[in-house]
Amino acid sequence: MSINSPIRRAVRCALLSGTATLSSLALPALAADDTIQEIVVTGSRIAAPNMTSISPVTAMSADDIVSSGKVRVEDIINQLPQAMAAQGSMISNGSTGTATVDLRGLNAKRTLVLINGRRLMPGNPDSAPGANSGAPDLNQIPRSLIERVEVLTGGASSVYGADAVAGVVNFIMNTRFEGVKLEANYSFYNHENDNPVADIVSAKGYQLPESSVNTGYSKDFSFVMGSNFADDRGNATFYATYREVDPVLQGDYDFSACTFNSGDAFTCGGSSTTSPTRMQVRNPLTGSLANNVILDPNAAGGLRPYSSATDAYNFGPLNFYQRPDERYTAGVFMDMDVADNQNVYGEFMFMKDRSVAQIAPSGIFNQEFTVPCNHPYFTPAEQQVFCGQYGLSTAPASTDTVNIRIGKRNIEGGPRQSDIGHEAYRVVLGLRGDINDTWSYDVYGQYGQTELSAVATNDFSVTRIGRSLNAVRDGNGNVVCQSVLDGSDPACVPYNPFQLTGITQDQIDYLQIPLVQKGTTTERVVNASVTGDFSNSIKLPTAQSGLMVNFGVEWREELSELLPDAALQSGDGAGQGGPTTPVDGGYIAKDLFAEARMALIEDKPLAHSLSAEAGYRYSDYSLDFTTDTYKLGLEWSPIEDIRARASYQRSVRVPNVTELYGVQAVGLQGSIDLCATDVSDGEAPGLSFEECARTGVTAANYGNIQENPAAQYNGFIGGNPDLQPETADTLSFGLAFQPSFIPGLRLQVDYFDIAIEDAIQNPNADFTLLMCARTGDPATCARVQRDADGSLWQSNNGFIVDTFENIGEISTSGIDFDVSYQFDVGNSGGRLAFDFVGTLLESLEFTPQTGVTYDCAGLYGTICGVPAPEWRHKFDTTWRMPWGGVDLTLSWRYYDAVSRDAEDSNEFLSFLGQVEGVLPTDSTLGSRSYIDLTGSVTVADRYTFRLGVNNLFDKDPPLNGSSSCPTGPCNGNTWPQVYDSLGRQIFGLVTIDF
Repeated sequence: MSINSPIRRAVRCALLSGTATLSSLALPALAADDTIQEIVVTGSRIAAPNMTSISPVTAMSADDIVSSGKVRVEDIINQLPQAMAAQGSMISNGSTGTATVDLRGLNAKRTLVLINGRRLMPGNPDSAPGANSGAPDLNQIPRSLIERVEVLTGGASSVYGADAVAGVVNFIMNTRFEGVKLEANYSFYNHENDNPVADIVSAKGYQLPESSVNTGYSKDFSFVMGSNFADDRGNATFYATYREVDPVLQGDYDFSACTFNSGDAFTCGGSSTTSPTRMQVRNPLTGSLANNVILDPNAAGGLRPYSSATDAYNFGPLNFYQRPDERYTAGVFMDMDVADNQNVYGEFMFMKDRSVAQIAPSGIFNQEFTVPCNHPYFTPAEQQVFCGQYGLSTAPASTDTVNIRIGKRNIEGGPRQSDIGHEAYRVVLGLRGDINDTWSYDVYGQYGQTELSAVATNDFSVTRIGRSLNAVRDGNGNVVCQSVLDGSDPACVPYNPFQLTGITQDQIDYLQIPLVQKGTTTERVVNASVTGDFSNSIKLPTAQSGLMVNFGVEWREELSELLPDAALQSGDGAGQGGPTTPVDGGYIAKDLFAEARMALIEDKPLAHSLSAEAGYRYSDYSLDFTTDTYKLGLEWSPIEDIRARASYQRSVRVPNVTELYGVQAVGLQGSIDLCATDVSDGEAPGLSFEECARTGVTAANYGNIQENPAAQYNGFIGGNPDLQPETADTLSFGLAFQPSFIPGLRLQVDYFDIAIEDAIQNPNADFTLLMCARTGDPATCARVQRDADGSLWQSNNGFIVDTFENIGEISTSGIDFDVSYQFDVGNSGGRLAFDFVGTLLESLEFTPQTGVTYDCAGLYGTICGVPAPEWRHKFDTTWRMPWGGVDLTLSWRYYDAVSRDAEDSNEFLSFLGQVEGVLPTDSTLGSRSYIDLTGSVTVADRYTFRLGVNNLFDKDPPLNGSSSCPTGPCNGNTWPQVYDSLGRQIFGLVTIDF
């Protein structure tokens, strides 16, 4: 029987909405007298009343979101096993202030985020290679208005355009709300500090936190109001939200009260930028650096040899585990029937967000300066060590100078902070309607813009440090800067890091400078499509349903601009890790797209239904290249209870503005140098001289290159205007089982395989160094540039070239499981519901350089980065009690154990392990099970009270040391965007519906 006319009209209405979503449950066929609801499908512009997606989709309902107790959207998404940690509130060093989603571990820039089936614009203009530039910011999405979230993993570029390589996250908003809803959410973290590593902290003499802490308080309020108007021909839904989150310090937790060194057992480590001052003089006769010395508090400021074991600065406790955050959002969704089967619709969304990232104080980070030998702040001992022993004069009239490399932590000026603010707005205006009984249309325009304003405070100016250290006595015997005498800087104040009590507030006020950057991303989209329903006219004799098609055009412009101030561009911020380079560029894409779906067989033996779909998109970019993307899919139901599906998709991702136009400069990029060592403790390098020589180490430097205790090394990073698009092939097939003989049971199993070619990525600075030492390949070794002292971090002359290239491949494969079952408990026991989502990760392979491939599934570390468990799941059990309005949900979140990448059997990964050896502290991050409990009660169908605890048993996260802890995602000796690191989260939620 063909679909009747009223249902066809409803389907066309759904198509014209331009949204795309799919319930994870199969949709039943509609009877003629059923109320027609909007039916839309994530991953397709074609919908039908009885259709489910050929591509695998996982859904989260509004109830799932509320039950989680999470106020940040990224925390909600990260509970899904398909998502891996990206930018979020638990990152401080390297934070962009945004929240992003990374599907399948393929990087957030390869995940497309949609709101009601239309793009969410990029969230941050940033020139840092690891900052996921171009990724949308989930802070722009109001949690209280989310109706459901649809996650399609795998390519979808033929439907949505470029960037949908890893998949699509589609936030379906409640755009036709009626009534008034008020919601208030309050939460905090409670934690018992009883980790055995506390003994290590106390043995070092560091302060331990209180035995029990309550911290990280957050408040979240929302107001939603909606109403129909014009005789129910239109609806307007308005929302406003406010969120405030308090900071959490690493010093609040015993397992992060110091930064751990890796080894046979954890020990407290730290930074060689210390307080008191650490110094290293350059021998003016030989040009070599002498051993490090440090001011000795026990000898009234005398000098003694520096030892990292006792003198390293404990920088961890002042770092934020959770950044403070304040966010406002507001917006309106509106649509109205302006004529029969003609509807105008619009969306306006606004977000203002401010977050502060905090890390340890700035200072002089092992930088070398020329100072006069008769420096007025030198003690007699310093005059002898720095100048006298080399025959240099310290007399008042002397003009002799000496070069000193200084490490001095600015504990007097307080921690470095980066105050990051974003303002974003997004506008959509469209018209949809019927052309005739067969054809319908949807035309919309979209504009989105995000403005960044960031101010870094409490950082030192490198230029001012140099001026303040060049101090002399004037004619009256006063200590002044030479720049005051010569007039080049009359405001200069001499700095005195050479004495224990020599630093004053006026010195700090002169040296500390604000560092400001502003930026804007802009996205413009115009889309027009028509949909044809040929159910009655074009169909096969073996089927009851006919052909459905959609085709259209799209014009899209992407612009990005980042404007750091002069100090940031020149690298004058001592604690910024290098210059922040400007970005200014954009591109235009012009697309033609088409999609078709057709039933091949229906209601036949062994073919309850068999249908196929296909899609194609041609894109012409102003970057002088074109792309073709396409998809093919097949769905077969031998009987009504079973559905098999398979699809193939070709997707692309074009280089974003930062990857194309980011200015090339030296900045922090690597985390290892196995030819460096703790020289002061007499350690030998991890590599032989022959291996180190391949990386540019001279015989004189071998054994004398100081390692960076914070594991931060320089890279020459930036954009590449010659980049080409990367392509991805996604293969998926699966089975859905919904047996009629077991009502309420649904089972879906899907296999995925995603392979990205010509991937736009950095060659990986650490891997470049390892492969150069291992093989001596000239092309690889040419990227290693050491400074005169052999260092890759103590000056900007030492670095590894790591600019973006179309190089190698990235691929991943695995199996997703999605199971639900619900049933009544007897006649009066209420209803039980079980929901299970799990992912078995078979592979996560990277080829960063030609001939080099390694698999990060089940691994973590300096090469593989964020932990990638081979198995993750979330299992919810909900009891809807027989007493009206009372629900109880118990959740089990599980993360499989992961191993250190350097100890894997892969020949490329294991090379690092062979040098460093097995590190028992880091070898394995153990599995974690987290139990969450939520209860709710609804009174008078209007008032809902919800109370819950996440991480009910207050499990500590797995810990690792600094050797396996890359800066940024690894924070506080663990991975807080992956694991529950702040203890049990207690939350309460009140919802009032009018």
